Parts: sequence; C-alpha cells; structure tokens
Amino acid sequence: MYAIKISTNNQPRDIVDAWELSADEREEFDYLDWPAIESGNDSAQFFRYRGQAYDLGEFMTTSGMDELKHWHGYASDSYFSGIVVRYCDDYERVIVGTYCG
Repeated sequence: MYAIKISTNNQPRDIVDAWELSADEREEFDYLDWPAIESGNDSAQFFRYRGQAYDLGEFMTTSGMDELKHWHGYASDSYFSGIVVRYCDDYERVIVGTYCG
C-alpha cells in the first residue's frame, strides 16, 4: 500500500465563469462550444492556479476514494500526480492542492 502526499496552502480561489477568461485562456479550451457559452445556452466554470486556468468540468469525483476523502475532485497530470480540489464558501471557491503517490 502506498500513501498519497497532498500539498496545499489552503488558500481559497475564486471560481470564474467562462466569460471571465482572457482571450489567451479561452484558446486553451478549444474543445468548448464558445458560441453556445456566449449565447447563454451552455456554461463552464474555471479556477486559476499557479498562473494557469483549469476547467472544473475536467475533474473527476473522489467519491469512494478513501485516500482522497477530504477532496471533491481530482485531475491527473501523470499516473502518479495531479491536482485536487475541495469546494468551499457555498461552492463559490475551491481550495487547490497537488498530489503525488
């Protein structure tokens, strides 16, 4: 059995709506239907962490994962590492951490 190490400064980060992203940030998410988002027929939410925007829609639930039970979602960047998020402030913000195991 292995232990997952999580590092966080527990700083809440604002959740931002798609319309709040810069043009450069939007280009990173070319898979989204931007015309539908701009017309109000679709939506997406993001947060900024370490100079990068992250799409909350790309995070998987941690439900049933005992080693991540205090977190709501995760996104892997390799087999052994990634980012975890925990919602706070009535789902207006997230606390972000990195994990490796």
